[in-house]
Amino acid sequence: MIKSVEQKVEGRGPVLILSISNGAAHTRAAEVIASAIRARRSSTEVLVVNVADYMTRVARFTHVTAYLWLVKYAPAVWERMDRYQKKQPHTSPEWYYRRGLRRLFELARTLKPSALIATEVGCCEIAALIKRDTLPDATPLVAVNLDHDAERAWVQGEVNLYCASTERVRDELVAHGALPERIRVWGVPVEPEFRLHSRREEEHVEVCRWLGLAPHLPLILVAGGSCGLGRIEEVVGRLLKLQRPGLQVVALVGRNERLRRRLNRLTLDRFGQRLRVLGWTRDVARLMHAADLLVSKFGNTFVEAMAAELPLIGLEPPPGSERVQYGLLEEWGMGRAVRNLDELVETVSELLNNRERLDAMRRRAREHNQMDAAALIADWALRENEKENYASDLLPSMIGSQSVMSEELIESRL
Repeated sequence: MIKSVEQKVEGRGPVLILSISNGAAHTRAAEVIASAIRARRSSTEVLVVNVADYMTRVARFTHVTAYLWLVKYAPAVWERMDRYQKKQPHTSPEWYYRRGLRRLFELARTLKPSALIATEVGCCEIAALIKRDTLPDATPLVAVNLDHDAERAWVQGEVNLYCASTERVRDELVAHGALPERIRVWGVPVEPEFRLHSRREEEHVEVCRWLGLAPHLPLILVAGGSCGLGRIEEVVGRLLKLQRPGLQVVALVGRNERLRRRLNRLTLDRFGQRLRVLGWTRDVARLMHAADLLVSKFGNTFVEAMAAELPLIGLEPPPGSERVQYGLLEEWGMGRAVRNLDELVETVSELLNNRERLDAMRRRAREHNQMDAAALIADWALRENEKENYASDLLPSMIGSQSVMSEELIESRL
């Protein structure tokens, strides 16, 4: 029977995963889920779509460009907007999405996806509209919340499954109107390579040799996400001046070339032997396994550090969901939430002198780590897809042969 179901699945539309490029986290999560689906059934076509690529210029400005500008240059304004937005049932009017993403709706009509997955709240609304406008009601729709809080707009009637990061997020979704039986607390999808498999000491030695650093000295990783946001330059400067012999720093600046050029100037003076500046790289997991401490902005890095069992020190972030992670850092005991650069430098010095405290933070990260979200989402989506595909093919043949079958018997066949 399983073989016949798989044969019926072939020729169906792809699993369509919607993401958006206002930061790399949403796209990375989408790709992790896509990989998990392909690993389970290679015959299933999976398409990851960046909705920003299908937006009109106006829609792209309001949903990507303006957001990034406000977070970086006008955080107070963004805080008021974010506080207001979290309480609203929609991130944008339905007509705005239909007009601003007309090409995406046309793509969905052409592809007729067999399942929908969304990794961002606006994408969830868009997926719900696509399902409502172009697809059968039984098409599975999965909403994957990567944050540690839940906006009201996540709750859409078309959603069949909500993937929540924590019990707190589950409770917030229920308070917003989501049906409890549709929610699973599975964590946040993260690349498998972030899970710490090898011995940290061995990885530390190998990475230090790769970067031309001293393997016997501590290594601090400073990161600002894919856009190189945050006070990276100030943090690096203060750490290098710390009165501690042999402190080594690797700065990850993402695609921020201007920041990379400024930091490279520091490598030309007396700090050159203790600083390495890297742009966008696929070796983040390896670097996290090798580092003693991470100083970073929040977002998806929070989840990656937890998977890598790497203690995180974070400055208070701009308004938004990252503020929740800032609080969880101390609550879960997997790092330190600091208020300013002076406190940050003091904390780095303190922790490097207290290996027992660092080991305790790693243990707490391991306790809260959930690495199976992508696999669980993939299994659920494929299972629901099989049910719908089998039923949709079975019923016409029953009608054509004038067969009569009860709902209970149909359910038993699924």
